[in-house]
Amino acid sequence: MVNERWLGRKPVAGSLRDQLVKAGLATKDRAKKVERQARAEKNARLHGQSGDAEAGSAQSSGGGGKRKAKNQARTEPSSAASVRERARQLKVEKATRDRAIANVANSKIVAKTLRAEIRQIIQQNDQKSTVAKDDDVPYNFLHGKKVKRIYVSRAQQEQLSSGNLVIVNNDGRYHLVSRPVSEKISARDPKRIIAQHESQSEEAAADDDYYARFKVPDDLDW
Repeated sequence: MVNERWLGRKPVAGSLRDQLVKAGLATKDRAKKVERQARAEKNARLHGQSGDAEAGSAQSSGGGGKRKAKNQARTEPSSAASVRERARQLKVEKATRDRAIANVANSKIVAKTLRAEIRQIIQQNDQKSTVAKDDDVPYNFLHGKKVKRIYVSRAQQEQLSSGNLVIVNNDGRYHLVSRPVSEKISARDPKRIIAQHESQSEEAAADDDYYARFKVPDDLDW
């Protein structure tokens, strides 16, 4: 039997087997057996500590996994709702852009249609001569802030002054049309009317309306 208390009080260098043999406490065979037992007990203690550490780690990992699963379960619904809301917003934005593009396209179509109608009306009713004549006279008018000039016959000059003829703009070119035709053009684009005088009948009617406000007494002596 090995005296373990004695071994504990006098630790010596070397392996346990050598210590026992040198101390005369055991034979070599007995010393080998004691050494193997001590080594086995040490390994058992080490394995036991490692097992406890692994169990604790597994338990900790298991708890963390449960918490992670709960967090995922808690965040997944909110993430799905966020994705749905973003998809809804993108759909609304796309619909708004499509409407804006459609409105622009429709506006361009309407403007193009009106230009074509005005061009056709002017070409079918233009009274401006395409051939210059010796008796043509210049006629000056304002287009915006610039003074423009065209050459017309004397008869057309009088009609322009009386308001029976009107100067209209056809994409940068000036033409003469009758007053009823100019009204059709103005209904489509008022900016096409460049020079339009009031007719003499309208001026006379305006004068009559003005002087009608001043009634002359019946008993007035002249």
